Order: sequence, then C-alpha cells, then structure tokens
Amino acid sequence: MFKLKLKIFLFLICLFSITTQASFPEFFGTGPTTSTLGNQANSDHNDPANLYYIPALAAWGEKVVVGATMSATTHNFEDIKGIITENSTTGQSGQTTVTGDANTNYEDSINTSINLLFPLRDKDLGAIGLSFFAPVGRLTETNSGSPKLPEYSLYRTRYRRTQLYFNYALPLGENWAISAGAHLGFQVSARVNTQVSLSNNYGSSGSAKTKIDPSLGAILSLAHRDQDSLSYFTFQQEMKSNLEAIATGDISDPPLTLINLSLESMIYYDPHILRIGHSRDFGLFELFGSLEYQMWENYKAPVIRVNNLGGTVKASDRFESLNLRSIFVPKIGVLYHLTDPLGLRFGLSYRQSPFDSDFSGAGNTIDADVFMASSGLTYDFKFFQKDIQVGLSVQYHRLSEKTVTKTSGQENGATGVKIGSPSFKVGGNVLMAMGGLKVAF
Repeated sequence: MFKLKLKIFLFLICLFSITTQASFPEFFGTGPTTSTLGNQANSDHNDPANLYYIPALAAWGEKVVVGATMSATTHNFEDIKGIITENSTTGQSGQTTVTGDANTNYEDSINTSINLLFPLRDKDLGAIGLSFFAPVGRLTETNSGSPKLPEYSLYRTRYRRTQLYFNYALPLGENWAISAGAHLGFQVSARVNTQVSLSNNYGSSGSAKTKIDPSLGAILSLAHRDQDSLSYFTFQQEMKSNLEAIATGDISDPPLTLINLSLESMIYYDPHILRIGHSRDFGLFELFGSLEYQMWENYKAPVIRVNNLGGTVKASDRFESLNLRSIFVPKIGVLYHLTDPLGLRFGLSYRQSPFDSDFSGAGNTIDADVFMASSGLTYDFKFFQKDIQVGLSVQYHRLSEKTVTKTSGQENGATGVKIGSPSFKVGGNVLMAMGGLKVAF
C-alpha cells in the first residue's frame, strides 16, 4: 500500500510541475477561520480553508466539507493633489508642465470563495482539495491603471480575478503527510487587423482573433503533527498571467501602413512563496505562527507597453525601472475558546513592500509596507445532524506613510520636473469584512 501511495504522489508531482496571480487569499485569507488569524492556517484538518496555506493537512480529513464566503473590501488611500501630471517628455498638450491630481479613489471589491475538502473512500489514499476565489458578478477584471501618474499597482485590480487551486494530499501514517497540487493562470494573445479606406471606392474592413491558454504553477507541502502541535512547510510556484496583442492598421486606398505594433502587459503576478508554520494547542487557547518568504524579482507593473513592429507609431517610453526585492511576511494568531461552540480569534501580520525604492526617480508605481490586524468569531452547531460553522472576520490594513519627493530633471534627463513633482504622500488603509459558512457532510 505504501508503494502504491508513493507512486501516486510522484505521478502528481510530475503532472503539476510541467510549468514555469496580491491575490485574494494572499491579501485577505480564505475564510473566517484563517482570515482572523492574520491570514494563516489553523490546526483543523477538516477545515477546507486551510487548503491554500497547508494542503497536506487535508490528508487526515475525515468528512466531506464545503466552505463558502462573501467579503467586501474598501480602499482609502491618501489624496494625491497638486502634482505635475504632464511635462514635455510625457505630455501631449504641448505645454511645458500641467498640474493636476492623481486618482486614488479605487473601486470597492466584492469577492466570494468556495473551498472543498473531499476525502477518498479509502482514508489511506488521502484527500482532494479544491479552492475557488472570484469577484462577484464577473470572471476577471483587469485595469492597467495610469501609465504615468502614481498607481498602487498591487491594489487596483490584482485580486479581482478568478483563481483556482487544486491539491491532492496523502497521509504517511498518523504523524506525517504530503501534498502536490497546482494553481491556475492564463496567457492571452490577440491579433487585430484593420484595412481603412479613405476613398469612395469601398469601405473599411477588419479581422480579429483571440486565444487564451491556461498555465499551471506547482504547489507542494509537508505537514507533521502530534497530540497538541502542528508544523508545516509549503511551496507555491510563481504565476505570470500575460496579455499580448498585435495590431495592424493599413490604408488600402491609397496603400500605406500606419500601425504595426504589439501591446503587452503582465496582467497579474504571484510570486514564489515559501511558507513555514507552527501551532500549539494549550486547551483553552491555541497559538499560531508562520513566516512567508516571497520572491518578487520577476514582477512587472501591469502598464500597457507598446512595441513598434514596423509602422509609423512610436514605441512606449521605458523610463521606470522597478527595484524589486524578496520579502518576509511574519504572521501570528490566537484562538480563544470562549465556550465549546464559540471561538474568538485575533491575528497580526507585517508585509514588506516588494518595491525597494523611495519612488523619487522616473516612474510612479508605488507601494508601502503594511501592518495588518484581524479579528472575528466562529460559532459551531448542528442542523439536521450536519456539523455547521458560521463565522465573521474583519481586517484592517494600514500602509506605512511616507513622503515621495521627486528628484530634479525630467524622465528622459532633460532640464525640468518629473511627473509627481514636487512631492506627494504614500499611505492609507484597506478594510475588509467577511462572512462565511462551513458544512460537513
């Protein structure tokens, strides 16, 4: 039996490792039982909310469990007013400088999630876990934001997308478990051809085609448990979701090629994540701690980049150069059992910004370190002999404030002032509220 289980596990590693989207679970958690602990796993092997953080824990699952959530997120960033919004390098008005405001009024987000834990009939063969996250009322929303003005690129629409995680968890006895799985991304390519007629002989025409290819990123985890503690390690491979489009525009009468260009953007990016964690049960309360190491070196801001392929259109300027770094994200949480069915949870975390910059140079992709505090309640009861849990969670994200003062000179080095000059403040807060329901069958 052990050899059979090992062969199944190795096969899944090969299947999911053939490939190279702040995602919602990364920023806000997977349900009231994890969001309230600072976005980290709890020790319940029958809780499908743990699948994102430590899928190997599902190997000891005993029941089919479905968890569903609904959440609302609102943003309140510092106003950015009275800055230079256009200069002779980046402007189109012909004026030397234009003064105005940057938009920091980001749209509220409504999200839902479903987490499913499905133990196999033979408990020695482990369990399957499926996690689904999506914005309500849409499949995915993309927004590259302003290509020139200050943009919180990790908040505009990064978690307004459908995300799917699949894992297979295998127990190796009572104390050890392993898992292999994948998360889904996509690659979008499009081609648009137009023929424009300027004469009265015939009309204009066009054609277009689009292709969307899925891509997979591997997820591997290891868990060890004893009577009152749990330790784990999880690796999640990076995911790049790219958009590339080629557009041509020809005048057929008289013949002339005006446009032959490509548009490219990294719509979403999720970093490599290495996660270690430990929890201990003290009876009346439980303590949880974890540390994530996230590798952001391949991140690109989701601005649209224009490349000239031979027409008369000038390619995009590339003045911004992001200084990226790998970051640590420590988390700590506590569960206090007020009564047998009622649990009170608290969590804290600190997330470094992956941008190692004071943002004084060319370009206006901005971010800040974030301190997050969370809390909430869960209540367990039975209904028609089914174990049911309802929960509420609230999170407050506070961005560290800093003043950005632009250096002298325009983006191309010419005499003048940069976009964003003379200075503006980075900071603000994000508030998230979540409600969830979990049913065990």
